[in-house]
Amino acid sequence: MTSPVRRYAYAQARVRAWLSRLLTRQQLDTLAAYPDESSLHRELLELGWVQPTAAVLAAFEDVLWMLEGEPRAVVAAYRVRYECENLGILLRALERRRSYDEVAPQLLAVGALGPGRRAEDLLQSATLADAVARLDSSPFGDALRRQVRAAAARAQPLDRFRLELVAERDTYEAVWSAVQALEGADRSSAAAVLGVELDCVNLVRAARLRCHHGMSPEEVLAFAIRGGLHLDATRRAVLAHEPVETWAAQLASTPYGVALAAADSPLLELELRRIRAHIAERALSGSPFRIGLVLAYLVLLEIQAADLQRLIEGRRLGRPEAWLRAGLATRRGC
Repeated sequence: MTSPVRRYAYAQARVRAWLSRLLTRQQLDTLAAYPDESSLHRELLELGWVQPTAAVLAAFEDVLWMLEGEPRAVVAAYRVRYECENLGILLRALERRRSYDEVAPQLLAVGALGPGRRAEDLLQSATLADAVARLDSSPFGDALRRQVRAAAARAQPLDRFRLELVAERDTYEAVWSAVQALEGADRSSAAAVLGVELDCVNLVRAARLRCHHGMSPEEVLAFAIRGGLHLDATRRAVLAHEPVETWAAQLASTPYGVALAAADSPLLELELRRIRAHIAERALSGSPFRIGLVLAYLVLLEIQAADLQRLIEGRRLGRPEAWLRAGLATRRGC
């Protein structure tokens, strides 16, 4: 069996080098002060960050190239979330009868549903059920076909939003299954990072489904992700059944108690992103010969990409500097 040192020696050296490419909070604050979109674009081009999501996907490719076996499977499963984004874009486009040319620029260059012939074919489907029938068995086809059959058995129309929820839920549960397949020390380090990720997704989903979509507690619980570090089945039931305004008190023993004070407002997602950044930074100070180091780097990269996207879109819309800064989650250098 390969030792952790041998398994991760090259990966940890590369990740330590790549960390220098991450921007600090001070650099992001400076970018927020740029007066217009064109000047911000020039600076991002100089820094190599003009396309934040593309940079993240390139990092995933680099990491996958370095790893093998079960650690590689964890990273591969974690990346499927971007394929899930493509699926959602295509299903919404099909429902609204938008053409491939209209949506192609929105698709991410990852997986079978990225820009290309498969995505174009999917948009030729006559119905949502027809589109689901065309999907590969993995990662989405089998799960969504079960949803189609269940809707037919109940004589209910197929709901595109629920298809997206099922795809996302199954994607994250596959990540958690891959984490559980790791060896002891690797499993612990991965769970410390990705377990918090799953918790945060569950919190945001529950808040949205209850506050914005009016779903019943039974539905909220059915669409919850079974996995995570601090939100076990009992706590997920709290999110489904208890009043939203009581979440902060009932989950005060978790790292999310303070953030949940804003459970019914847009601030929840921002506060949870800041918690994720804190957990990832803490993981970087642990043993370098664990998969947790690699995962923490990817999480920090994703958080920074979201911050940069906020700056780009905010500057395009003419948002003031204070608004841009207020929504940043990156902590590095603070």
